[in-house]
Amino acid sequence: MVIIDWGKAMKCNISRTKRSYEFHMAESHWHTHYEFYYLYSGHCKIFINHTLYYVEPGDIIFLKPGEIHRTTYHSSPVNERVTISFDGEYLDSMKELCGEENVEYIFRNSKVTVPNGNRSRVEELISRIEYEETGQDGFSPLMKRGCFYELLVSLSRCQEAETDHGRLELGEETIEEAAKYIYDHYQNPITLEEVAELSHMSPAYFSRKFKAVTGFGYKEYLTNIRIREASRLLLNSGCSVTEIADRCGFGDGNYFGDAFRKAKGVSPRAFRKMQGGV
Repeated sequence: MVIIDWGKAMKCNISRTKRSYEFHMAESHWHTHYEFYYLYSGHCKIFINHTLYYVEPGDIIFLKPGEIHRTTYHSSPVNERVTISFDGEYLDSMKELCGEENVEYIFRNSKVTVPNGNRSRVEELISRIEYEETGQDGFSPLMKRGCFYELLVSLSRCQEAETDHGRLELGEETIEEAAKYIYDHYQNPITLEEVAELSHMSPAYFSRKFKAVTGFGYKEYLTNIRIREASRLLLNSGCSVTEIADRCGFGDGNYFGDAFRKAKGVSPRAFRKMQGGV
């Protein structure tokens, strides 16, 4: 499935996909919209921001706007999941009724394990959303939104039970700590050698281990974080492109321009203009 930035046109879309363990996400990415998926079968790992999660059948993964992530599949021949993508405006009616804090609280955990006793209800609501997605009649948009809101409330209540990340394998916790260090210090001129030393590994071994655990290459991960922050500053600040390059750790403006164009398909200035930035 191709990931599309739906922008203002996107409200709420649901899709069901099956993937083999041989599938590899072509690119790490982040969205401007919300997304969550429910795993029906199979096993996978997802790395979100700087944390690794093992995902089993009955688990929900929540992705908020701007969260960098990458999914890798393992062990099971086929993985089946349902993904729901929606923009923030799709939650407006819910926020008016329940309050913005309550709605945002639903997304407090990146991973939620649905208890066995709740799974049939969750799967029924997902099936009803899929059914109304096909446009049965003029009431389908209302029915779809109602089922979607009920699903979110059900998932929020499931989170009252403690949810863990899943058992991490040897060395994965060290890589998580390294990723958090990169995530928190992206604005500095950090190097592979520096982070490898902090992790008590050689640069070559650290590079291989980081890729195996997170799905990201070291440089790819760092660049994604910097591009995400640069995009935010381009749209929400009056800083010049040169200032943004420096604040996001690129240092050299030409390198920033090349990296941004490769990631977003346009130059930083064109991106700011197209998106109506400050």
